[in-house]
Amino acid sequence: MAHKPVNRIVLIMVDDDEDDCLMVEAALYEALLKCDFHCVQDGIAMMEYLNRSGQFHEPGAAPRPDIILLDLNLPRMNGREVLQQLKSDPEFRSIPVIVLTTSTEEEDIVFCYNAGANTYIVKKPSFEGLVWAIKIIKDFWLETATLPTNRGYPDQRKDPSKQTG
Repeated sequence: MAHKPVNRIVLIMVDDDEDDCLMVEAALYEALLKCDFHCVQDGIAMMEYLNRSGQFHEPGAAPRPDIILLDLNLPRMNGREVLQQLKSDPEFRSIPVIVLTTSTEEEDIVFCYNAGANTYIVKKPSFEGLVWAIKIIKDFWLETATLPTNRGYPDQRKDPSKQTG
């Protein structure tokens, strides 16, 4: 089976809890998922990352993500808003978005799938549970599914008038 080498995967996590970012990074290591891992603290930073603006304007500072792990409860721009923006933008809608949150609310689950989330995972309360979830993500998204290649990711957005925020 021909697929993208695992060590070339770019994984972005959007979560304002630094401990959660560190736990996911450790779980990635434990699950033997070799990737280029980045964590941004809120929805505004995620959009700046994707648009290569603000703190991410330097060339190479923001490689296009292959997968986005998205928390829902974020400051400045919440995860629901980020999801809606990503899935309504033709440039970013093909990036798989995995909602990784503590919310078990049916309303959140339905909203996320209706907005285009590819998967909804409730954060497990233990490190072992997080490693299990990362292994599932690895097995499905990186070893079973075929992800789009992102070679055409431009250095700048084509039409700055489309940017929001």
